[in-house]
Order: sequence, then structure tokens, then C-alpha cells
Amino acid sequence: MKANRRRQQTTAALSVGIAALLLVGACSGSDSGSSSSAAGRDAASGQAQSEAGGSAKPAAPKAGGKATGSSGRVDPAAVAASTEYLARSASMALKVKGIEAAAASVRSISAANEGIVLSENIGDGGDGPVQPDSAATPTTYGEITISVPADRLDRALDSLARVGTVVRRQSASDNVRDEYVDTQSRVETMRASVDRVRALMTKATDIAQVVTLESELSRREADLEALEAQLASLKDRVARSPIQVSLAAVATVVKPKPHEATGFLAGLTSGWRAFTSSVAALLTVVGALLPFLVLALVIGLPVWWGVRRRRARRTQPAVTAAG
Repeated sequence: MKANRRRQQTTAALSVGIAALLLVGACSGSDSGSSSSAAGRDAASGQAQSEAGGSAKPAAPKAGGKATGSSGRVDPAAVAASTEYLARSASMALKVKGIEAAAASVRSISAANEGIVLSENIGDGGDGPVQPDSAATPTTYGEITISVPADRLDRALDSLARVGTVVRRQSASDNVRDEYVDTQSRVETMRASVDRVRALMTKATDIAQVVTLESELSRREADLEALEAQLASLKDRVARSPIQVSLAAVATVVKPKPHEATGFLAGLTSGWRAFTSSVAALLTVVGALLPFLVLALVIGLPVWWGVRRRRARRTQPAVTAAG
């Protein structure tokens, strides 16, 4: 009789526990908005106070606020705390000489800053890749998205700016502190809830109770996995920063060869061109020699005149003596 009574008491306690778990799960599903946010902030504040030995810890300043102390100086610890939950991203548009060479430089800069290439799209406005001798379109383009550690974002942007001419450079920061703390608190609460359900399963003796607890455990484990994935995504957003790089360049346009005409008019045109070219060449030579001809006349004409007069004087006495 005593054993039956204890078994009935245990069964009743398990039934009450299962009902309470189901009720708490329904309430937590409907009130997971503002209440979980407040609980997350309270839990984070209590954890920080317990780690500090019960002493009050000053709250970290929000993004965009001034991290200054009582003396007006910038506090490096406060600045680090204000950027701890910042998710940063950037974009840059460059005008380059060659798309392929610029894309290779972007990949090298990403590797030098411990980054990875998330996506790459290079084309000439059509469906195929860029052709070196393509004359179909006047411009080519390229888009590369890389991801670098958050503390190397500014250094990577400065290196990318040297790849070509900067047309546009933008950066943005998103403060995810509230969402991060809220999600972390919900993960801890859900882990504790999963542990409680597992503890109840070890005490269950009725098959109906086991089935109910297994169903509830599966649902809560799924919720826990979703929250852990959300928290991991937030950590990745804070730890790494994406950079979208747009490349634009003017392609080399190959002009088509002119059609060679034939016939009488084509021959006449070619002959006239040859005649005008010859006359132009002859006039060029005459123009080049004309200064030298003028100089020769200026110097040579007086000399010729003097020599002629001397010869005339010599021949006149000889004629007189012979007569």
C-alpha cells in the first residue's frame, strides 16, 4: 500500500511538472519579445556584477557617444567596450585600367588581411566572361565581395584605395548590443529548460508521460539550436566585416578596317592622292632648301661679280698690246 501510494504521488508530481512545463513553454513563446529583452539585460547586468565581486560596473557607452572620463580624457577601455558589439560593413567603387589585374589585386589584399572572397562577378555586359580584344561594349565591370576581420577593415580599405581611382567609399556600423545580449540570455534560459525536461524524463514511469516529455524536449532542443545559430550569426557579424568592391574600366575598342574600293573612281582618287602627296613633298623640300639658296645668293653673287671684273681688267691690256 505504501509503495502504491508513493508511486501515485510521484505520478501526480510528474503530471504537475509536465503541465507546468507546457504552460511555461506556451507563455514563453507568446511573451518572447519585450520580456526576454528585459530578462537578457537583467541577466547580463547580474552576471557582470557577480564577476566583479558584487560591485557596480559602469555601463558601456552606446555607439556614437563620447567615451570620456571625469577629467575629459578619452578612456581606451570605454572606446573598446563601445565597439565590442558593432557590426561594420563597407563598400567601394574604383575606376581601374584593367579589370583582371584589379581583381587579382583585390584578392591579394583580402589574403594579406586574413580575409576570404565571398562572391565574385566579372563580365563585359553580356553573358560571357571578359574578352581581352572585345570591341562589343565600351566598358567592362567587376564586383567582388570580401570579408575581413573587423579590426582590419580600415587597413583593407586604405589598401583597396590604391588599386585605382576611388569613385565612392562608404562604411556603416550597426550596434547589435541589445540583440546580442538578449539572444545570449535566451540561449542560457533555453539550455536550463532543456536540462529540466531531461531530468523529468529520468523520473517518468508512465509511457504517456515519456511520450509527452520527449515531444517537449524535441521542441525545446529545436528552439535552442535556432537561438544558438542566431547567436553565432551575431558573433560572426561583429567579428568580420564585408567589403563590396565595384570595378569599372574602359575597354580597348578595336576599329574595323576600312573597305578597299576598286574601279575608275578608286584609281583616280588614289592617283590624286599620290599627286598631292608628291607636290607636298616637293614643296616641303623647296621650303627646306630656300634659306640656304638665299644665303648662297647673298654671299656668292658679290664674289662672282668681283671675279668677273678682274678677268675683264686682265683681258683689256692684252688686247691693247696686240693692236
